[in-house]
Amino acid sequence: MSFKKDFAIGSLKLPHNIIYAPLAEYTDFAYRRLIRDFHIGLMFCEMIKMEALVREKSTKLLKYTKNMLPIGAQLLGANSNVATDAARKLEDLGFDIIDFNCGCPVQKVTKDGSGAAMLKNPKQIFEILKKLVEAVKIPVSIKIRLGWDDNSIVASEIVKIAIDAGAKMITIHGRTKKQGYSGRSNWDYIKECKNVAKNDILVIGNGDLYTPDDVKSMFESTNVDGVMIARGMLSSPWLSSDIESYFTNKNKPNISRKKILLKYISYLIEEKKDKAVFDLRRISGWFLRGSRDIKSLRIGINAAVNIDETIKLIERFNWEEE
Repeated sequence: MSFKKDFAIGSLKLPHNIIYAPLAEYTDFAYRRLIRDFHIGLMFCEMIKMEALVREKSTKLLKYTKNMLPIGAQLLGANSNVATDAARKLEDLGFDIIDFNCGCPVQKVTKDGSGAAMLKNPKQIFEILKKLVEAVKIPVSIKIRLGWDDNSIVASEIVKIAIDAGAKMITIHGRTKKQGYSGRSNWDYIKECKNVAKNDILVIGNGDLYTPDDVKSMFESTNVDGVMIARGMLSSPWLSSDIESYFTNKNKPNISRKKILLKYISYLIEEKKDKAVFDLRRISGWFLRGSRDIKSLRIGINAAVNIDETIKLIERFNWEEE
């Protein structure tokens, strides 16, 4: 498999098989607006706890506009008693697909058995995933890591569970929970999962995808049905358009990092107003990664006390040299 147009996840028709991941505290509403300026495929909102979704009437985490479609929501949690209600609420909110997160490695998530901690209990994954599938008409998918640690690799087992539960897609990040984001993503296990899946479920590869060449290598070495871009989109929100150009021999669009950064700031100001400066600090380290002579700008952004100050810094920076 390689880059493919007219991709489908169950009943959901997509323009291609490049998917943008949900990233907590990064892919918020403002950044989703920026992403949609470049990415025409499926993207996800930040993950949300099932209990919080059922309890609250609305949540900013799930905010989207019609021009952001196709869009997915990602559920997190270990409580099967609220799975059905949570799934139905997402369907009622108009989401195109629901993803079940069994891969988040951070301690505040795993401490209650959620996220990657679910990999310790495959039977519980089946129970919740099946409830999600049976609750809605839209496709349901699952995102996992390889396992808790190197001594408990369960990815292939979860592929079979996902098939039995009726999920349409499984995304596999090639690291264990214990690895966090250190080391390299092990694509050999992703290949193994694709071999196990055959054509019974879509397998999406994830991990260490920062360039079109990385995506090409993932396709060639694993034969996955598609890829999910995560941290790669933080440094290059236009990455999927570069990937499409790479595989279709289209001319790459001209990218002005300065203009894109200022556009993102304008979206932040609309959404966060005075707090925009703090959100910019979080994303700028990624967005400016790899740029030449950028250290002084990054330091300035991190030290700025308001967003107007950051705009002046960006305007004064010598982007031609960059």
